[in-house]
Amino acid sequence: MKTAILGASGLVGRTMLELLAERQWLSEPPRLLVSGRSAGAELPFRGEKLVCTEVGPDSFEGLDIVLFSAGGGPSRKWGPIAAAAGAQVVDNSSAWRMDSDTPLVVPEINGGLLRPVGPGSSGGIIANPNCSTIQIAMAVAPLDRVFGVRETQVTTLQAVSGGGQAALAELKAQNEGQAPGPDSLFPRPMAHNVLPAIGAKEDDGSYEEEGKVGRELRKILGRGADLQVSCTATRVPVFNGHSAAVRVVCEKPVDQAAACDALAAWPGVVITRDPHDFATAQEMSGRNEVHVGRIRVEADNPHALLLWVVADNLLKGAALNAVQIADLLAGQK
Repeated sequence: MKTAILGASGLVGRTMLELLAERQWLSEPPRLLVSGRSAGAELPFRGEKLVCTEVGPDSFEGLDIVLFSAGGGPSRKWGPIAAAAGAQVVDNSSAWRMDSDTPLVVPEINGGLLRPVGPGSSGGIIANPNCSTIQIAMAVAPLDRVFGVRETQVTTLQAVSGGGQAALAELKAQNEGQAPGPDSLFPRPMAHNVLPAIGAKEDDGSYEEEGKVGRELRKILGRGADLQVSCTATRVPVFNGHSAAVRVVCEKPVDQAAACDALAAWPGVVITRDPHDFATAQEMSGRNEVHVGRIRVEADNPHALLLWVVADNLLKGAALNAVQIADLLAGQK
């Protein structure tokens, strides 16, 4: 199986490379593709150094799977070229997520949409969902199967690593006393602060990140406008690990023990049954699972369940989910 990573030198790209090194189905090193400014960089892989090369029109020839983590612009430019060359593209940007012909995949939920790569396979594009949407979907999907979810309200608390290496460096500098400059990545000071603004402003008063959660959650779950979703997305001064306070309203009255059973049985989800117990972003950083805690039926509504959902946004929220998609394409379950 011949693979590549586009955007290999970035925070998510490096994490993808580390995860690929653990895959037994990968018999040869992936091709590392980057922009011109990162060409020549060396990254470790299975005890050796791989050299990053600048992406070009011929970079995808002979490849089976290409993991993209280079942003929307490069994905729109190179995705169709890689697919035309016969590769299956797993794209981590928002470029293709809502395209009607592009599957938006969380393997534990809708991995059945994918077929393994084999002789005569044609290329295509598969979208990796937004980091917050993935962990929310992992918590909502099992509840939807059992109780039928009709509403989901979410407040996210998203780590700075979701903004990449430059965002991490900026938070570190602010923590050390450096004042934000005119080119700051954040709209206001990030250190010791909480910012309810992620992404571009939308005409309806929301920010871009908030709309992504609703649109993508419906698509992953195979739902339409019958699933009502609202979201307030916030950036918090945490280096790594997204958290979310989630409220789901179900068609059926919710039995708390049955809800815990459904969540605990779901692949990739771990829970605490004590409604006072929870995990934190710090505790889940570096772990592959999505943790669901503070599970409790709302006091005034037997159809509503409250959850605290935490995951490593660089792993299950990005690189791990993409590599799990690659696992399915490689015929691994």
